[in-house]
Amino acid sequence: MHTRTIILCFVVLIAVPVSARAQDGDDWPSLSYLRSDYRQVAMVAHVRVREAEIVKTIGGYEDWHLVGEVLEPFKGKFRKGQTVEYYHGAEKGIRREIFLGEKIVFLFRNYVREEKRWVLAVLENSTLPYTEDRVRKLRKIQRSTRKNPNK
Repeated sequence: MHTRTIILCFVVLIAVPVSARAQDGDDWPSLSYLRSDYRQVAMVAHVRVREAEIVKTIGGYEDWHLVGEVLEPFKGKFRKGQTVEYYHGAEKGIRREIFLGEKIVFLFRNYVREEKRWVLAVLENSTLPYTEDRVRKLRKIQRSTRKNPNK
């Protein structure tokens, strides 16, 4: 029994880093995973984030205000070159540099009662670094959702 426990722990210790690396791979996430996130939000775009600042801290979390440029829109009323501002909640202590650069973002509209206005916010755990594979999959999803796929 003791040997089985040791073997099980060994397998788990090896599997965890492998699964974490799989999520960082160029072919992750799958088309179905991206399609699920795509359906949940109002807007999806490839953006270059140039500004990131913490605007609020609540307990162990921080609310970041991000500003960037749309490089390629996939869903919603974005235009290439348009400036986009949105909010991203994250655990406290994440470095600013993590939010900067080219990202693929999945955004929904969120009403902020205190400010009495609508803002864009990221779908939790959906922001991804840019890769050709991810963009190729999003273009495929975008084409499949058009009313006339021949356009």
